[in-house]
Amino acid sequence: MNKSMFKSRLVIGSANFSQSYGADKTLVNLKEKNKIINLAKANKIYNIDTAQSYLKKKNIFKNLNNKFNFFTKVIPDNQWISFEMCQKQIEDHFMSFGNHKVETLLFHDTKILFSKYGNKIFENLEILKKKKYFTKIGLSIYDVNCLNKLITNYNFDVVQCPYNILDTRILKSGWYEKLKVSGIEIHVRSIFLQGLLVNKSYHKNKYFKKWQKYFSEWFNYLNKNSVSPIDYCLSDLLKYDFDKIIVGVNNSKNLNEIVNFKNINKNKMVNLDINDKKLIDPRNWRLK
Repeated sequence: MNKSMFKSRLVIGSANFSQSYGADKTLVNLKEKNKIINLAKANKIYNIDTAQSYLKKKNIFKNLNNKFNFFTKVIPDNQWISFEMCQKQIEDHFMSFGNHKVETLLFHDTKILFSKYGNKIFENLEILKKKKYFTKIGLSIYDVNCLNKLITNYNFDVVQCPYNILDTRILKSGWYEKLKVSGIEIHVRSIFLQGLLVNKSYHKNKYFKKWQKYFSEWFNYLNKNSVSPIDYCLSDLLKYDFDKIIVGVNNSKNLNEIVNFKNINKNKMVNLDINDKKLIDPRNWRLK
């Protein structure tokens, strides 16, 4: 992927638009949210990633430009085996988006797909896809281990997964190549590991003490080579052909830095991969 393609593949992550989110538990206020949206629009970034569980406030996307599209995640339960219930749940959820197009509907949790209800629920969603409620059906995952069974048994269009310089499981597992060959889009998120890779202050939390030496080496390396952490993380992304890149930002300044990042010399890049799920999977974090 070259840098010009990069901007066209950006998606604004909105988890912190309506709730405290990330390593620093940031909640973006309305004024800053509007600045982020306006800057996205100025850069022709018209995709927003959200979820049913994020939308505590129903009017969060009120007065949004008509060009914006949504990628949204849902957690179906066994009641969704009824087509009427499935349709109603989707229609109720989509009210938050007004007349805006929902590009991709993703399963936010894989458990239901491994149950006896999975096939029927998926069939119902495929009917709604044919009725043009949304364009693609996707799967949001934290771990690639579930993919073998799910991709074999269901006809997914998209896999959304974590990827960053510490967490390269989508590559190491061989699933990057398999999904590309199958024509399934790969959307990556957590590219800054919820801010942990770009902000030194987050490491003061007691939970991250175990990896303090590791992060000190990381930031010392950046200092020594006069490289910003955002430039490093995004330059690393350019090595791969990810279809969408979801970026969570705390303010419009963050987004501006991302849009205008500097592609660094590849000779300055090192292997930082780590296998410790207590660090790379935020579900395991015990922050105080």
